[in-house]
Amino acid sequence: MKDSLLMQPFSLGRLRLRNRVVMAPMLSRLCHPGGIVSEKLIDYYAERAAGGAGLIIVEYCYIDKKESKAHQGQLGIYEDQLIAGLADLAETIQARGAKAIVQICHAGRATSRKVMGRQPIAPSPMPAYPGEIAREMTLEEIESTIQSFADAAQRAKAAGFDGVELHGTHGYLLAQFLSPYTNMRPDLYGRDRGLMGMQVLERVRSRVGPDYLVGYRMSAEEFIQGGITLKEAVEFARRMEAKGIDYLHVSGGIGETGQNIVIPVYLPKGHLLYLAEGIKQQVKIPVIAVGAVHDPQLAEDALQKKKADLIAMGRGLLADPELPNKVRAGHLEDLRPCLRCNEGCRNRMVEGKTQRCAVNPEAGQERIMKISPAPKTKHVCVIGGGPAGLEAARVLSLRGDRVTLVEKENELGGLLRYASIPYFKTELKGYLKYLVTQVKKSNAEILQGQCADLELVKKIGPDAVVVAAGSSPRYPRIPGLQKPFVCSMLDLLAGRAKPGERVLIVGGAAMGCEIAAHLAAQKKKVTIIEMMGELALDLEPRARLALMSLLSGGGVAMLTGRKLQRIEDGAAVVTDRDGTEKTFPGDTLVLALGLAPNQELNQAMKENFPEVHVIGDCVEPRKIYQAVHEGAFAGRAI
Repeated sequence: MKDSLLMQPFSLGRLRLRNRVVMAPMLSRLCHPGGIVSEKLIDYYAERAAGGAGLIIVEYCYIDKKESKAHQGQLGIYEDQLIAGLADLAETIQARGAKAIVQICHAGRATSRKVMGRQPIAPSPMPAYPGEIAREMTLEEIESTIQSFADAAQRAKAAGFDGVELHGTHGYLLAQFLSPYTNMRPDLYGRDRGLMGMQVLERVRSRVGPDYLVGYRMSAEEFIQGGITLKEAVEFARRMEAKGIDYLHVSGGIGETGQNIVIPVYLPKGHLLYLAEGIKQQVKIPVIAVGAVHDPQLAEDALQKKKADLIAMGRGLLADPELPNKVRAGHLEDLRPCLRCNEGCRNRMVEGKTQRCAVNPEAGQERIMKISPAPKTKHVCVIGGGPAGLEAARVLSLRGDRVTLVEKENELGGLLRYASIPYFKTELKGYLKYLVTQVKKSNAEILQGQCADLELVKKIGPDAVVVAAGSSPRYPRIPGLQKPFVCSMLDLLAGRAKPGERVLIVGGAAMGCEIAAHLAAQKKKVTIIEMMGELALDLEPRARLALMSLLSGGGVAMLTGRKLQRIEDGAAVVTDRDGTEKTFPGDTLVLALGLAPNQELNQAMKENFPEVHVIGDCVEPRKIYQAVHEGAFAGRAI
């Protein structure tokens, strides 16, 4: 794809970008307290600039010390003392060939007293975080906020950034003023909801001058009744263009519909592309598209069809900072895809932790996780070809160690081979292909179809052993398990068991719900039976919301608070919380009750070899994040 539109230079205002790949702004939480630039933050952006992105939009910065801060760990641009660190960041990005702009933002109601120590403000009084109410801004506060945006833009210019982006999307303050859902003011700012954004642009332009790049990120659809619609967004975009904005960065969603902001795997790739296209058809200035467009082929198609002028990738550049360089070189088989699992990025933000990526353990810790040659070459036996074992083997090979990988199945991939089967898991399928490709391209010896035991490993004679033996389906101790219409989730996904028209799925964690959605798309009548009070509680909240919508849209019956007691011919007998029994008929009953660790080899390896690392599901069944990260750490520790 080196001759593709995606890789061609592009003029954005007075900037000449080396290609059309934009790093989207994402909260990294890597700065020092007080929003001060840190070495970790510089390393993080340096990696993505060196990876070949044409433009990097640095994550949103809060603009004052009053109510503008949205999250703990957010970068700041609220006073002149921060300019020095911001200058170091801008220079680092620019030295690696990318242009650097910074996004400036006011939280409005999208914050809490815990973050700022004071009541949030908004255009109109309405709920902020659960249990809090944002108060209505006074005219004096509106004026002060407009000035804070202008001051922040001036600091960005003083720090040497190539431009600023005004954050007017995702339910932050400027979007709150534009949206009829959040702006119910009776005054001029309510009668003209776009006025606040226009005044901010005018004041910013007066401070930074006519030639400095100023862009605007906008929600073209909030996906909520009474929110911004594409029709209203088009009108606002035209006003912005007339007012002198240099580009529009088109996204969507609001806090209440956050699954449209950080788009999980249960929604389609390029979920928001139609919004960028709708805006681009009505303006002449450049338009940036965003929203799960990290597949280079999809990005290229969007450019060819003139849906946008530039493509912003966020999580795609977390997963693989070298994505632009690999696309330019034509090495698409070496791309490490984003899974849109939201586990390392979004979920860690909810937990108050720093930026990470499930499939790229270097993200957010680029310096300490950099792969370096092994001080002494060793022969390492890796037991298990699932994600943990494959990542360990990949890293060990890159460090120069001699690797023998033993996998009991005739195919590599472990549980990824099953988890990637649902129709919406194409990225996971791509990641499995990536891991297998990287290990096969290395010098690793691969023994497939061989069950590792102590005798075999002794015969291999390694200096160190990595046990990544994975896990197996867990079965309940109840009558009727051997009935012919009963199967495990793995048997169903592998095609060893064929589903009938009526399918009962026992187990409502993420895997059971994904199987239900997959079968519902095949027009099966699906019922989920779950003992807990809610389904898919092991998912990140926004991903869970999207999956629940998928289940509802597919007509899946969801029975919670029900425990499987026994299995009869063609039926499951369950009890509710009151102990009342009820029988549910079905043609197929799928057991999706979790996994048990395969720990048979753990102790034997520790007793017979001097260096043993036990990783992944054979420690405890968890998620791909833990499997990959433990494989990465083991590969670097030996």
